[in-house]
Amino acid sequence: MNQMPEGNAIVYCEGAFNTPNGKTANGLVRFTRRYRVLSVIDSRYAGQDAGEVLDGSANQISIFGSLDQAVNEADSHTHPATHFVVGLAPDGGRLTIEARQDVKKAISYGLDVDCGLHDYLSEDPKMIKLAAQYGVKIRDIRKPPQIHNLHFFSGKIKAVEALKIVVLGTDSAIGKRTTAWLLVNGFKDSGLRAEMIGTGQTAWMQGAKYGIIMDSLVNDFVAGEIEHAVWTAWNEEKPDIMVIERIGPEKAKNLVPSRLWQDKCSVLLYMVGKPVSVL
Repeated sequence: MNQMPEGNAIVYCEGAFNTPNGKTANGLVRFTRRYRVLSVIDSRYAGQDAGEVLDGSANQISIFGSLDQAVNEADSHTHPATHFVVGLAPDGGRLTIEARQDVKKAISYGLDVDCGLHDYLSEDPKMIKLAAQYGVKIRDIRKPPQIHNLHFFSGKIKAVEALKIVVLGTDSAIGKRTTAWLLVNGFKDSGLRAEMIGTGQTAWMQGAKYGIIMDSLVNDFVAGEIEHAVWTAWNEEKPDIMVIERIGPEKAKNLVPSRLWQDKCSVLLYMVGKPVSVL
């Protein structure tokens, strides 16, 4: 695992910060181990503090109206930008033409690109050529592993003795991941060993060591991959508690066998609500 933080990030969220479609950027502004977040791009809030906009509490992460402004500001300080992180999370996971132009501009600035959408930038011939020209890396976080590297459900989760708290919800973007991190960090502050098991790209971008990107997996392997992530975290860390961020129940009951959580070491935390802008 790479040393954290991996670099200094400009988070791209044009037109979507502080909305459900900007939940990746929202999460990174609130908390991340993977990056040192320098700024956010969203022209609607240019000149404001991202923490103030999101939570009403300033955190010295500035919002800029353009990539040029964000890069120039970063270059004027001791921590120049190294990463361009796509913080958008639109329905369908596709980038607009305008957003793709900004990605290309970021590459031309020599920034590594991390993207968690279904648009795999690392498979775009123009992006590949540009990245090679400027010597940068493109990581498509949502890109699933090769089939031969995936796991079927085997029952090995029964060997996990840690308390497992599974965070459920009635919808997307209602705070499951945010709640999971609050629980993990709270347990750690109390002196307990706790691990986050992420199920989406934002949890990975926030630095979750264990987890999967659930909505890009072939359904046959979803249960096995969750089981393997939980089992691996138990084997490597022996935590007292594991908090599993999970998709809404309508998807979960169709994809994940209930036997994953039907034991004395599991607690289901069920969140009810509508999508909100602060997640």
